[in-house]
Amino acid sequence: MTTRYKLMTILVFSAGILAAIGAMPNAGAAADELVTNGPQLNAGDRSGSWSAERNVRDSQRYEGLVQTNPGFRANRMQKECGPIDDPQMRANCRASFGG
Repeated sequence: MTTRYKLMTILVFSAGILAAIGAMPNAGAAADELVTNGPQLNAGDRSGSWSAERNVRDSQRYEGLVQTNPGFRANRMQKECGPIDDPQMRANCRASFGG
């Protein structure tokens, strides 16, 4: 086998692999989905603005909305339980909302 033939075989094989990789669908990412490099900070995430009292108030407000507002509860259930593929884990998640 000549060096030229080996090189040509390697190039054709490599081109085929690259074409196959390029044709593969993006695993799980929608075309309009924003992908970031990691967690993003909000103004309330800074350690200087955190307080135990505010955390308790925010938690109580959240729990109150989950218990009294069906639309809010359905939205949170979808966001938190929707991505779970395992049926038992999804059922446990939904049960944690009282639904």
